[in-house]
Amino acid sequence: MAYSTFTTPLISKNSCVWKNHRTLSNGIQYKSNEIITHVEQNATTNELSWGDLFPQILASVVAFLLVTQPGINMVYSNIFLNHYEFTDVSELSWLTSILVFCTPIGAIAIGVIMDMIGRKNAFLLTSVPLLISWSIASVARPENMCLIYAGRFFAGIGGGMTSMVVVYVSEIAHSSHRQVLLSLNSVFFSVGVLFATTVGSLFQWQAVNVIFFIFTAVTTLLLVIFLPESPVWLAKFRTNRNHDTRNSMRRIYPKNDQVFAEELDRLYPNATTTTDGTTVHQPQHFRSRERCGWWRSPQPQTVTRPVRVLATVFLLQQLSGCYPVIFYAVPIMRLVAGTTALGGPYTDMETMVALGIVRLLTSVVACTLSAHVGRRPLLIASSLAMACSAALVALTQGPTAAPQWSLIGVAVFGCSGSAGVLVFPWTLVGELLPVSVRASAGALLVAYAYTLMFIVLKAFPYAVADDGNGSVAATFAVFAAVSLAMAAYVHARLPETMGKRFDEIEAQFSDKHAVAATHNARCKTSYLMTPP
Repeated sequence: MAYSTFTTPLISKNSCVWKNHRTLSNGIQYKSNEIITHVEQNATTNELSWGDLFPQILASVVAFLLVTQPGINMVYSNIFLNHYEFTDVSELSWLTSILVFCTPIGAIAIGVIMDMIGRKNAFLLTSVPLLISWSIASVARPENMCLIYAGRFFAGIGGGMTSMVVVYVSEIAHSSHRQVLLSLNSVFFSVGVLFATTVGSLFQWQAVNVIFFIFTAVTTLLLVIFLPESPVWLAKFRTNRNHDTRNSMRRIYPKNDQVFAEELDRLYPNATTTTDGTTVHQPQHFRSRERCGWWRSPQPQTVTRPVRVLATVFLLQQLSGCYPVIFYAVPIMRLVAGTTALGGPYTDMETMVALGIVRLLTSVVACTLSAHVGRRPLLIASSLAMACSAALVALTQGPTAAPQWSLIGVAVFGCSGSAGVLVFPWTLVGELLPVSVRASAGALLVAYAYTLMFIVLKAFPYAVADDGNGSVAATFAVFAAVSLAMAAYVHARLPETMGKRFDEIEAQFSDKHAVAATHNARCKTSYLMTPP
């Protein structure tokens, strides 16, 4: 039913009891600001058409092209192994772990840089070490391991810088569709894995590096053309650039004036209306301790609680073994099969491509389901599937066991991780943390996670080196136990974020008594009047 919305000039918009007059065919309905917050949100969600969503979908897809780089980096050692054999376990472990060792450098750097120069400029800066890494790899010879390690060094820095893409996407996405858009992180990571394994199986090693360089250059060009600056960053960290904030918001919502105005009002909650009807936006100012050096001062529970939850989730994620199965996919399959090559009608890389396709399909299904069931249930289901498949590998290892069951267990373990454990903790960084510390605290959490990943990846080849004593079975038994523990922790501590605005997510981590008091105070002033 068609209606029009206007604000009465008799009461200031800043008043806690300002009325919204909705003209309907059957009369006028008066609603308080508190009820509008909940009722109008659903009306806005229904009004978001494909045309309204397309600009933020396009910007998210272009930004997530950077996330394919970690996927490429994680299977790069398998591509190298497809062309050249390692005789030294130490060289193999350094080829993979040096990448992760340098990743925290990029993660911490980008967390500081994003708040200083903006999200878009930070992404353009991210392309620099990535282009350097593929340039070095394109001219390096396989026998020159020092040069290859140098390329991996820059790739690690660039890979760490891409981890903050989720911060940008969480800031430009509408709350009703943010869950789905952030879930694209897992899809594009899987695209990177599949793209790398496919290219690695079709071309020679140095041609592969040239293709990756061209892909990175094209991605950089797309970032320049299609990426608007985050209006959240402009509003919070460039308080004197209101015009730029409006222009950026208009690029995200070019047609829907109602959603444009609502999202702009959320950025400027202290806006005032002058006597001539002009809206003056008053930016919020963060205290210096919140914007810089936040870790040096006591922080509210809205910061400390999500940081603790994310730190525990990242610890369990890294100890679950989801990343070693990707980095060392070919050696692991050879180990559980008990042969030096997989054999059969397919080569090692062809098997990797098949697993990459299944992993990509799993990610797409998880992305679709996240819009309906939320991220928390998918993370629990992914952890339980990993626990069961890891237990299958541990139980079927032995001289008399059939290797095909172990291979199935490894394949299911890798694919089930793509449905949640592998990627969802990274996307939660962009949702659980308050905007004032989202980039800096998120960068430190990412650096912490990659440091744990380095330790796990460096130790993994030695943990499974002596298979005669059942080291593979013992390692996967640990993976099963940790995955089970992750499912229990997520069920107990991690809140659901589906469909929630940032202020609602933040309220879940604040003091419960304070939240209840605030809610009760608001309920006393809210009312609903309908005509007879």
